[in-house]
Amino acid sequence: MMRRTIIVLAVILLTGCGRQTEPSRNAQGGDANHTVQVTEHEASGSGTIDPLSEPGGVRSFLHDNQIPNGDIYLKDGLLNINLVKPTERGERLLAGRYKTGTYRTVRVTHSIAELQAAQDKLGNPELFGRLNLYSTDIDVIKNKISITMPDSSEADAKPAIEKWIDPRLIDYDIQKLSEKPNVVGSIMKIDNESHRILVLEDGKTEPSYWFSFNKHSEMVDGTGGSITFDDLKE
Repeated sequence: MMRRTIIVLAVILLTGCGRQTEPSRNAQGGDANHTVQVTEHEASGSGTIDPLSEPGGVRSFLHDNQIPNGDIYLKDGLLNINLVKPTERGERLLAGRYKTGTYRTVRVTHSIAELQAAQDKLGNPELFGRLNLYSTDIDVIKNKISITMPDSSEADAKPAIEKWIDPRLIDYDIQKLSEKPNVVGSIMKIDNESHRILVLEDGKTEPSYWFSFNKHSEMVDGTGGSITFDDLKE
């Protein structure tokens, strides 16, 4: 069987609505006037338990003793315990249970319950798709919700999100289309009826990626110029 030769129509960068979790160089705070002040405090006491041996137990201890906290995380070989409005009682309870030099307390603004409740407001798949967000995560170290989106969604999505969530809780990760494309390759075929294109991805020998367009789909050429589906001609 003879193989049909298809002329490459254009070399492009392609991206569509999808969820991504990689960090970006374009991270921006939700509100420049409300930066969370995170300060670390080395605790000392008579405790004998290594918290790294029971991180789940640390969470239970904080909960059972009603110590407001922003969760825990590992850093520099120590278990960091985020405390909201730390009190002498809370510090004393921790120092009396956990061994000195195995953990430190960190002063933060928001509790993990507050962050989780705020993130849950974006849990509706329909809302997520309408705003064209890539992902949302709770960043325990920054003590904020990290919301990732393409730069084309920023103008509409930010005001909508901030109607639901206090901007002081948010750390935006805005990704430029040309920096984070889903697919880089050449258009091999255009299906006008189904509103899609067949792409030969860079580094592959056969085209296998069908890219279907929706209202959030975006495409640029090799120079960074925007292209719509209607701009493509057989």
